[in-house]
Amino acid sequence: MVEFKEQIGRTEIEKFYEFCKKGINMEVASYLEACVRCGICAEACLFYMGENISGRIDPTLTPAYKADLLRDIYRENYTIIGRIKKLLGLGVKIKPEDLKEQIKLAFYTCTMCDRCTKACPMGIDTPKLVSIVRGALTYAGLTPKDLADATNLSLEKGSPLGVDTQTFLKRLEFISEEYEVDIPVDKKPAEYLYLPSSIELMKFPSSVASAVKVLNKSGVSWSMSTKAHEATNFGIFAQSKEATKEMLSRVLEGAKELDVKYIIAPECGHAYQSMRFIAPNLFPEEWNFEVLNIVEFIDRMVETGRLSINRKVLMEKSTLHDSCQIGRRGGVLKEPRRILGMLAEDFRDSVLIPEHNICCGGGGGVLVIKDADYYRQKAFLSKMTLFDKVGAKTVVCYCANCMLALNTGAKELNRDYRFVSIVELVAEAIEEGEE
Repeated sequence: MVEFKEQIGRTEIEKFYEFCKKGINMEVASYLEACVRCGICAEACLFYMGENISGRIDPTLTPAYKADLLRDIYRENYTIIGRIKKLLGLGVKIKPEDLKEQIKLAFYTCTMCDRCTKACPMGIDTPKLVSIVRGALTYAGLTPKDLADATNLSLEKGSPLGVDTQTFLKRLEFISEEYEVDIPVDKKPAEYLYLPSSIELMKFPSSVASAVKVLNKSGVSWSMSTKAHEATNFGIFAQSKEATKEMLSRVLEGAKELDVKYIIAPECGHAYQSMRFIAPNLFPEEWNFEVLNIVEFIDRMVETGRLSINRKVLMEKSTLHDSCQIGRRGGVLKEPRRILGMLAEDFRDSVLIPEHNICCGGGGGVLVIKDADYYRQKAFLSKMTLFDKVGAKTVVCYCANCMLALNTGAKELNRDYRFVSIVELVAEAIEEGEE
């Protein structure tokens, strides 16, 4: 279980320090040494940019600054000068207010979107450094309460929204009847396992129905699973290895039971990251599946002739919002653009280089944390500039968490954007093509 403590004392400080010290390997040390304090990463961070747009400069939102305490701990333990200072009583002295700032820096004002890494001339992986700080805070029992509660609910019920097996089956029954789709559950053997996210199940059921239509139309053998019914993994947000592994073990169990070759991740960024990149390292002997995001699956089905998209269904001026974890970090950037080329009459990319797209502001668990709302709302301003630059009111997404964060930000700032799922557009195009 992930703890939440309101009070920060000596024990919490010592545990934070201990975790950071142990988390510093040669890779991390190279990043900490390589930073030249050039500040280029500041203009890559949506939180820093959002404050700047509001007319306020906050240097603490610079990505490089987020690693400063970790860097101090590194120097104290792994450099000669740092060790000498420690012997002389001039070492790192962490106060409770320092850890409160670390909570703000690591959990409230960083989605670990990786945009700063792409901008850094030294190639410093700041999300890697932030993940150590998050893990240290979680180890010390200082995970923000909202995030701790959602992570624990995932462990207890199987989902951060409390979607247990019974609720899962009821939602599938509703989706099946409401959208008139056939949904196979625990069908064996199946070639593909499709996992929805609880955000889609509870808030965007049409996205699940659309994925089902696409899967059925493609003609592949597929199934959902009562054991592996949740794609999201809040253990990643809290940087709890135990929680992350437990959630992925349920996916592994369901996939092995159905004897699948492929796992299809839904429109969810961190779900794709967890199953595509983290799981093979946690289960090196057992994770023998190819993981595809639903957008990759659609692109492959079109390329192999199993799906045909030959009608435009999006006529108004539109642009694309890339999921950071699927797109920038996962490399799935060409696929959604190829698909949109078949769907949209007037698509306008908001960035010259897809890797430079700006985060929704709610990734990395930020959307869940109420105390982060101020920073998230400011960050949305930097995202909004891209939409306004191309004059698009319709924004296509391929991540449900992004959809939720963008919808929330637009309502809070009274903006009239329309956010649509790329999978829903594909399903609509397929249905029209059958007429």
